Amino acid sequence: MATWWTSDTHFSHPNIIRYCRRPFADVAEMNRELIARWNHVVAPGDVVWHLGDLSLGVQIEEQVMMTAALNGTRRLVPGNHDRVASFFNGGDQRARFWPVYEAAGWEIMPEQLQHSIAGRRVMVCHFPYRGDSLGEDRYRPHRPVDHGLPIIHGHVHTDFAEQGRQLNVGVDVRQFSPVAESTIIRWLDSL
Repeated sequence: MATWWTSDTHFSHPNIIRYCRRPFADVAEMNRELIARWNHVVAPGDVVWHLGDLSLGVQIEEQVMMTAALNGTRRLVPGNHDRVASFFNGGDQRARFWPVYEAAGWEIMPEQLQHSIAGRRVMVCHFPYRGDSLGEDRYRPHRPVDHGLPIIHGHVHTDFAEQGRQLNVGVDVRQFSPVAESTIIRWLDSL
């Protein structure tokens, strides 16, 4: 059993192709490729931590259910585009959508948490301590407080892969594939 980390898949989000210059002709191709790359590395018995922004669009129930095709035991730390986040832009929709995510095989985790990797404490959250894909640090009330722990996060898309004690596991800087925990351990050892 292996553990993997990822973020910001944005399944079925047409604008993300343009915003992040993803190499896909349309959402159908992007969705197929994201699922194929995930399942190429993740075995059914593996664990995957997804750090938010799973999917985005108007038919969210269908988009979330599509992710049931992803291998592994899947844990979702909600991001700003996830309907199970307390801070979702469209208002609190957790009661309505929590069962949808669970039916697709997702275990919904806290929006930020401390975790241990190879005996090292890390912060886990969709948001980094600092940095944002739009140039300003949006969602300040929902960002974790920096108490010196390394943080594993997403949200910044192509802005950076690593920045000091911040490690972005988002697909846009990780070849559209989950990151092996061994890569994170090497990063932690380098700090």
